[in-house]
Amino acid sequence: MKTQKTVMSKIAQISKEELSSEKVKLAKITELEKYENELNRGIDELMEFATAAREAISKGLRELNRLNSVQKVAQRISSDVEKQAKDLGIDIPELKKLNRAISAFEQQKKSLTKVLK
Repeated sequence: MKTQKTVMSKIAQISKEELSSEKVKLAKITELEKYENELNRGIDELMEFATAAREAISKGLRELNRLNSVQKVAQRISSDVEKQAKDLGIDIPELKKLNRAISAFEQQKKSLTKVLK
């Protein structure tokens, strides 16, 4: 009887150790799954950010190209109007405003080109 009790006690102890070991394994598996899910969600989110950034850069480049064309036309018109105003001996305030806008665009264009390329 004592032997049976000792054997049963040992079996119970081994079972507890095995269960405890299995609990630890399950906890580690759960932790691994948690990190896997976090990484997968993060990858999906980064891909969305990258797509949005590519689209924004593409739109920015199109607008930069459009404004380059506008600037060229504006400079040509400004030069023509400036010559005409000089010949007539008049001052055109709008010409100064246009030249400031052209200058501001030229200054911004340098930094924007670096950002968008």
